[in-house]
Order: sequence, then structure tokens, then C-alpha cells
Amino acid sequence: MSAFRVSAAGLLRLAMEGSLADRVAEQVWMSGHGVSPAERKSWSRSLSVLAQDLADAGLHDVEVLVEYQLPLTSRRIDAVLAGVHPETGEDS
Repeated sequence: MSAFRVSAAGLLRLAMEGSLADRVAEQVWMSGHGVSPAERKSWSRSLSVLAQDLADAGLHDVEVLVEYQLPLTSRRIDAVLAGVHPETGEDS
């Protein structure tokens, strides 16, 4: 399960508005986890760069799962990218 799911275009929009870290923090908090100021700062910086890189690559429709919880552990992955191949339509 991810704390926050959004398209790459949506991620970029939130980053440009300056509300990205707040949205992620809200979702993480709602899933029962605390959020440190350092974590907010990290999201603000790294996810903004990821969003811009995805936009530059033309991958606006890619889904970004932020703070994805690994099953049966307390560990989270920063971001998982999910989408479909543009030519075959298969999951990629």
C-alpha cells in the first residue's frame, strides 16, 4: 500500500504549487506514521526532481506511488513508478 498515489503530471503540479510535501505528509500521517521535518524536506526536494525528470521524459501519465509500504515489514520505498508501455499497452 502506498501513502500517496498520483500521476507524474499531478506530482509536478503539486511540486510547482509548493504543496507536495504537505500532501505526502498528510497521507503518511493518516496511515498511522509520524513525519519528521527532515522527511518533509527530503520529499520536497527529491520528489520535485523526480516529477520534473518524468515530465522531461514525456511520462506524464505514469503513476507514482509515494512511500510504498513493503508487505510484512515496516519498511517503505520512496517511490514506485507504474504505467503501461506506449506501444503495446502492457504493464511496465
